[in-house]
Amino acid sequence: MNERSETASREWSSRLAYWLGILPSRALGVVSCLMLFVMMVLTFVDVSGRYLFASPLPAAYEIISFIMPGIIFCALPFVSLRGGHVTIDLLDALIPKAWQRWQGLLVNLFAAAAMALIAWRLGVRAHDHFRFNEVTDELFLKLWPFSTVMSVLSVVATVALLVRAFGYLGSAPSGGSDSEGAPTT
Repeated sequence: MNERSETASREWSSRLAYWLGILPSRALGVVSCLMLFVMMVLTFVDVSGRYLFASPLPAAYEIISFIMPGIIFCALPFVSLRGGHVTIDLLDALIPKAWQRWQGLLVNLFAAAAMALIAWRLGVRAHDHFRFNEVTDELFLKLWPFSTVMSVLSVVATVALLVRAFGYLGSAPSGGSDSEGAPTT
């Protein structure tokens, strides 16, 4: 392959990584932040209404109980791609440098498998919510759209973990990542 085609290939893969990985990841991060802000405002209004006016916000608990998993599942692909999970590195000093790359690969493959299991179970639950037409107690919102979105975001997080896992095949990361979420060496 000549130098020109290698440059074109790198540019194409860079654009693909941006549109399929970096941009959606950033967008989900912004959505998570907005949902956190909305939850904060709802809690403030609910508590203020309860203690100042003896009139809490109706269904605030139910609304917040939907926003909380929304924050978690929107942030999950972003955190997974960047490797921003809480990690315990007590035994990392005992693992030889040559094996750390395989450790990263296996840990991320295991995490992807666990996330895929969560996505599958949420998908089954979404189907049950739809089939039985389940709704919330106070606002009578249908449950299946919420569980479906959580299942889809779990699939996205699974893909992010797989991307991270296969990033260990091309390099020997030290566990960190650059600003775009790619494993660093």
